[in-house]
Amino acid sequence: MNREWIPRPQAVRQIWPFVATFCVMVLVTFPTTEGIVSRWLKLDESYSHGFLLAAVSLFLTARAARIHPVKAGFYPFWLVPLAACFIVYWLGGLIRLQALQQLVMVPMLLSTFAVLMGWRQIRWFLVPLGLLFLTVPVWDFLSWTLQLITVSVNQFLLGFANIEFEVEGVFVYLIGVGTFEVAHGCSGLRYLLVGQALVLIYGEMYLSRLRSRVTLFCLGVAFALVANWIRVFVIIYMGYETNMQSSLIDDHENFGWWVFAGTLVPLYFLARLMEKRDDESVSSQGIDIEREGIASGHDMTAVAVIAALGLATWLALPDKHGNIASEPEGYVIDLRERYAPVFGSGLDGWRPDILNPDRVYVQTMFDRQQARSGQGLGMTFYLGTFTYEYQRNRAELIQYSNRLYDRDFWIPEGFFDVENSLNIPVQGVTLKHRVSGQRVHLGYSYFVQGQWETDQWRAKLAQVGGFFSGRDDASLLISAVACDGCAVAVTLAQFIESTFPVILEQIDQEVVQPGR
Repeated sequence: MNREWIPRPQAVRQIWPFVATFCVMVLVTFPTTEGIVSRWLKLDESYSHGFLLAAVSLFLTARAARIHPVKAGFYPFWLVPLAACFIVYWLGGLIRLQALQQLVMVPMLLSTFAVLMGWRQIRWFLVPLGLLFLTVPVWDFLSWTLQLITVSVNQFLLGFANIEFEVEGVFVYLIGVGTFEVAHGCSGLRYLLVGQALVLIYGEMYLSRLRSRVTLFCLGVAFALVANWIRVFVIIYMGYETNMQSSLIDDHENFGWWVFAGTLVPLYFLARLMEKRDDESVSSQGIDIEREGIASGHDMTAVAVIAALGLATWLALPDKHGNIASEPEGYVIDLRERYAPVFGSGLDGWRPDILNPDRVYVQTMFDRQQARSGQGLGMTFYLGTFTYEYQRNRAELIQYSNRLYDRDFWIPEGFFDVENSLNIPVQGVTLKHRVSGQRVHLGYSYFVQGQWETDQWRAKLAQVGGFFSGRDDASLLISAVACDGCAVAVTLAQFIESTFPVILEQIDQEVVQPGR
């Protein structure tokens, strides 16, 4: 059978509108796209599948274009959702909320191509292009909920294992054995994303009925969650049986993927049954060009309109380059009247890991007054302030790279509130070193555009409300103490009451006032 080949000039004619509009999207969203790709490069995170899934998306898109040939035209109705996407993207840049910009990336791409193809053609590309949504790092918002669900399920399972335990938040305390933290990496987010991708790909390639695709997708989500629950339960159980000596505790990542692979066996058995049940005689569909508004053949007009909207959005975006200083500036904070510095930028081996702040103050110190009276012997304080004058790509207060402690060396042992006379909400946490057993006690709070928060996601959302306050700055204020037998909450409160007002005065002078 002879295969028909599209002449090269004709092929270029059909492809160039899509290439041109895609380049416009890259130009408009480049800082956001760069931030997404940088997450793909972190192989130990939940989005390391990004490059592979992008390649699969490209393959499925080409496959859909071969099965359902398309012809570029101009369908003005789809300018409405495209303009809405541009407005949301611009608003995200205006209020310094990168997550909002990332959230609208894939809808923006689909709306752009819908302007060129209309519904009858773009519908074949919803799954191939929609797969890219699973690579966008906005799914972290589900992590905390997934952690709590995992703890609840394991609390139920451990009840049948005759194990003495207590649960507090995301911590499982095995009485007389040790403590497990169901941390971000134990939420099952990465299994959920990969599981969704696999069933969507299978459904796109082998299933013909929408009901079968939806059923397989729901099964894929369920099996991915179950795989993580089994993984966490086995690790906790083996830790209990071996008195925390099991190799699974240190190598739980590889074990998790083996469990996940095991759950794929029954999943794809069910998928095969659905495939056989689907009608295999799918009526052949030729070129089906939708006639709505201005008919196909006006692709140059469509590209021009899309480019004009994109250029207007790009010009309206504030701080498009998002410059990051090579070295942060320092605050000039004088606490010598009460405190004396101690050499070092950490406290007993602990220090926070904060990426690309604009201004920093970090100091370890001791209390002169307590030292003179002999009451503060063996008590050391830490004071840190990390400020972003405005938030942008790779320089945000709430981002995955910013961590209060290194999870490889420190484990939270308990949480508490630090009540103080300043009426500042401060979250307290006691950290224990995994090897030495040394303890440090932290008290921290986020100061985002004039609003105090102790929860990361509330601090993220505070960027929206802060837009109306006329401020762009965001800071992490963190205090810490290492002591033996002291009243931790009271000691931290006194330290905060004597230091935070000085820091806030400096933030107002160095960050807020110059911008007014």
